[in-house]
Amino acid sequence: MSTCTTPVLVVGAGPTGLAAALALARNNVPVRIIEKEPKHRRGQRGTGIQPRTFEVFHLLHVPEIHERATFIPVLQQHNRGSLEPLKTFPMTPYTEPTPAIPYYNTKAMGQPALETIMRAHLAELGCTIELGTRLVSFTEDEKFVRAKVAKLRGDNEEEVEEDIEAAYLIGADGAKGMTRKQLGLTFLGTTREDNFMVLGDIRLDAKGLDRDYWHFFNPISQDTITFRPTDELGKDGWQFVMASRTVDLKGLSRDEETLVNCIKDFVGLGDNVKVKEPGLVRVLTPVWARPNMRMVNKFGVGRVFVAGDAAHIHSPTGGQGLNSGVQDAFNIAWKIALVYKGLSPASLLDTYTAERLPVITEMLGLTTELYDRAYGRSGDEHTPGSTADENSDSEQVESKFERAMRRGGKLHMLGVNYRTSPIVVDEFVPAPTLGVAVVNSAYEDTQEGVLRAGDRAPDAPGLAPVVLPNCASATIPSGPQTNAVAGNTRMFDIFGSTHHIVIIFAPTLAVPVVRSVLTTLDQSLRKELVRRVVVLPGSTCAPDSRPEMSLEEDQTIDAEVLIDDAGHAYRGYVVESQEVKVVVVRPDGVVGAVVHGVTGLEQYFEGVFGKAGGTC
Repeated sequence: MSTCTTPVLVVGAGPTGLAAALALARNNVPVRIIEKEPKHRRGQRGTGIQPRTFEVFHLLHVPEIHERATFIPVLQQHNRGSLEPLKTFPMTPYTEPTPAIPYYNTKAMGQPALETIMRAHLAELGCTIELGTRLVSFTEDEKFVRAKVAKLRGDNEEEVEEDIEAAYLIGADGAKGMTRKQLGLTFLGTTREDNFMVLGDIRLDAKGLDRDYWHFFNPISQDTITFRPTDELGKDGWQFVMASRTVDLKGLSRDEETLVNCIKDFVGLGDNVKVKEPGLVRVLTPVWARPNMRMVNKFGVGRVFVAGDAAHIHSPTGGQGLNSGVQDAFNIAWKIALVYKGLSPASLLDTYTAERLPVITEMLGLTTELYDRAYGRSGDEHTPGSTADENSDSEQVESKFERAMRRGGKLHMLGVNYRTSPIVVDEFVPAPTLGVAVVNSAYEDTQEGVLRAGDRAPDAPGLAPVVLPNCASATIPSGPQTNAVAGNTRMFDIFGSTHHIVIIFAPTLAVPVVRSVLTTLDQSLRKELVRRVVVLPGSTCAPDSRPEMSLEEDQTIDAEVLIDDAGHAYRGYVVESQEVKVVVVRPDGVVGAVVHGVTGLEQYFEGVFGKAGGTC
């Protein structure tokens, strides 16, 4: 048995674990990531990627996921045994991107393709996945987590144990993983015992099954099957989902012949639908499941944390699972990076539970409501959209199906927020009315024109740099697209997973708040921790002229100065042209503070860095 020391051990190499490892590696925190499976998993599994998650991937410098993902196909509803469309409609109607929201549409990508992209970025940073390595047990104290892992060695699958001493452990090992169980966290919720689902990948020879559509046969009934085309498997590839209350689907994932016969029976098209003959890939990675809706009571204990399915599971309706896991991972990773480096107190890690628990609580309620709308509650004789009800009007049934399948709004996750977080500071939020309870939703719909501390920070393109001859240039890189001197930039390319951004909105550089904020930052925080940006309104001066200022001021402005020519930043951050507003954006792209000046700024950074102020 060998012993190894590592700063952070990530257990599980699905999207959640990969996101955690990548965020840590971007912050120069060494990480080991282990995966119990001997080979990388196959199977599309959860494929929906929401706009907010694309923003996370942008911050992590993984643009290929959005570039290669495909739009969700238009849905087509069919009766069993017929390819005649009863209803054709988009599940997620296309929304034109805006300056504040450049990623405004849900797209699809199978998990094998997504994980391959993320692994490639990790490999560039010197981190590879340790396959065939499972977590056996762990203990922790005030200084370390001591984990025992077992590695498969050789063709005889002999296991060799290793002890790993880590500063922190992130369990992204799924609902059945070891981490949550050994922490003793509760996993309260419900299981739909009479609802059964099988999902998997298949290659079909299907006459008339148009690959431009996502096909639903006998939808929202007792026995239903769907086919979504995916070229990731080949030009004949489909992802299927079967759901039934009358057929025992449990054993089908282990019996391919019976599964194929059941698929053909659910479709009802006879020999017009054929699974590819032996010798080719037939049914790939079928998975059986009962819908579960469960979550932990807290997201970590001491130095050990859980994320993704290890912390919460829910029905596949709504496409929130993968996305929530990635956002869990990003939330805890940037905080661990600061605490591990000695820049922040350990209390910062407590905000992981404080911020994510309300979000996941509402997400579970939302996805359960969607599931009930689509498949009905346990014990219902007919589901909300059942075509089996002989007294139902056909058009009414179809409209119910359409309402059950529509997506967008809250599911885009652009309104997910941490407004109640103990570390956010907002001096612009209206004072509550006396005697009126303030109710905050952590899972709101998208709201352009509203910005509070705890919200996602909007994008804003068309920011023109002002080159000041005596101004010290910024030194924090924000990715390959950012060039604050050569041309215009955008907010999303100024943000970064490795540092905070302080954005000072001011009508001119002569406003006293500009100097006082920059002086405070210079005195209290290391420059690599906070990027400083001053944004002037477009009406202040022409794009290629410089604002009026004294020579003394010119020599002391240690920040990037940008002019909001198009007004996108002032609109997105809700700033009037003559107003002064200071906005802090966290490494995860969340607004940490909206303040008037130094007092609020110091309050926020004390909450993140402690009284030491990130000067260690």
